[in-house]
Amino acid sequence: MNIEIRKIKKLDKEAFVEFSLALTKFNKSQHDKHYPDFPKLLKVRKRRVEEAFDKIDQSPHKLILMAFKDGQPVGYIRFFIYDRKLSQGCLDEFFLKKEARGRGIGKKLLNAATQWMREQNIARMITSVYSWNTPTREFYEREGFLEYALAYEKVIPPSETKLMKK
Repeated sequence: MNIEIRKIKKLDKEAFVEFSLALTKFNKSQHDKHYPDFPKLLKVRKRRVEEAFDKIDQSPHKLILMAFKDGQPVGYIRFFIYDRKLSQGCLDEFFLKKEARGRGIGKKLLNAATQWMREQNIARMITSVYSWNTPTREFYEREGFLEYALAYEKVIPPSETKLMKK
């Protein structure tokens, strides 16, 4: 098994967009009743992901690394400097195809992101994970992340006036 971790290139756009949308589908699958217009959400998300990809080389504070197994893309990690004065970075997105999980590839991606942060003199890296995503939470904890905050979400149903207009 040959694993390569490298900075994303223009030719990786299609795989990156596919992986990012797969991550969105996975994350939203636990909340699908709260997303009645999921196709619209995916369309907007795809546009934003494509825009982010096209702008990634414009900022020295953001980076996307992609993992390849035997020459085929299997995942990515997207991270950035959150606050240089406070020496904080953010792991924004992290995705591996199912068949690539449990093989040390995620650890290699995370190590590469951590090394880049270190080279940028970043001392702390934050990330978030859904409370229901136990495997990812356990992975982060094994890799030295500590739980330090909780986030809550409230779904606000549309008003009856808005429902009547449809």
